[in-house]
Amino acid sequence: MAEPEPTPESEAALARASEWGIHTIPAPTPFAVGRVNCYLIEGDPLTLIDAGPRSEKSWEGLKSGVEAAGYGIEDIDLVVATHQHIDHIGGISSVVEVSGADVAAIDISVDRLAKFSWGSEKEDQMAVDLMVRYGVKEDVANVLKEVTASFRELGAPVEVTRPFSAGSKITMGSREYEIFHRPGHSPSDTVFWDRDRQLMFGGDHLLSHISSNPLISQSLDGSGERTKSLINYRDSLKATAAMPVEIMLSGHGLAITDHADLIRRRLAGQDRRTEKIYDLVAEGHSSPHGVASAIWGDIALTQAYLTLSEVIGHLDILISDGRVVEHEGERYSTFEAVG
Repeated sequence: MAEPEPTPESEAALARASEWGIHTIPAPTPFAVGRVNCYLIEGDPLTLIDAGPRSEKSWEGLKSGVEAAGYGIEDIDLVVATHQHIDHIGGISSVVEVSGADVAAIDISVDRLAKFSWGSEKEDQMAVDLMVRYGVKEDVANVLKEVTASFRELGAPVEVTRPFSAGSKITMGSREYEIFHRPGHSPSDTVFWDRDRQLMFGGDHLLSHISSNPLISQSLDGSGERTKSLINYRDSLKATAAMPVEIMLSGHGLAITDHADLIRRRLAGQDRRTEKIYDLVAEGHSSPHGVASAIWGDIALTQAYLTLSEVIGHLDILISDGRVVEHEGERYSTFEAVG
């Protein structure tokens, strides 16, 4: 996936952030989304937001970016995680090994980050079970599980020494930021808000060039239930749209200067997709994978769970609205339009 070309507005936003001592450090990843944006915030404590995946290329990119800002990895006092995905938290343990920095993350993610391998295995098995239940062939689901497991070396356990709660505040680089929980893309998505500067660190909550995939995950409440990711994500987007954000520094892509309009467009696109999926179910496509195939055609192996997550998210909305029902069998589920 090609990364977006900078715009005058995004360049001006980064220049303004740089004047405030906020340095954007793009770290390479092997994923289609491209480089992850890490942020070094000058002041006390010298703070790094996210650290890229655990790989040599990412480490060198992170190290070079920190040095270009006039510091070394060993100078970092605090590392803050925006959410649980490996392209953001994989390198945190390496930073801590060099710097001895504290690690801050939302309290509900502490156990998940500490038990990285165990949590990843549970997520992978849940994905297999979900894919088989919703129409993906079992052998395909198991192959995808093996592919996903091969990326696990890009992550590592993270010991959170400074857990925080939603609604609290955190000092990063000598400034106080308000903390908001914005689940959807992941269950632990967290954004950080400088009210005076109207600046937000958004992680993957909102991206400039692509819609953040509301990936179905295991809930972090210990119930073992799956998240209703798209429903949660839409609620989160609406809450963020109501805030007077002038600059959002995101986890990938460009700085965002039109967040409310971008969110409006994303929500409208989701509404259209919900209606498309309703029509397909009404036409007789009873399995989520069948719906996904009707929309995207021959789906690449690596995209099977992403597309299935999207379809299930829209079906969750339709079920909530009373327009579709799910018929749960012993191993498989089918869906029927009733509205």
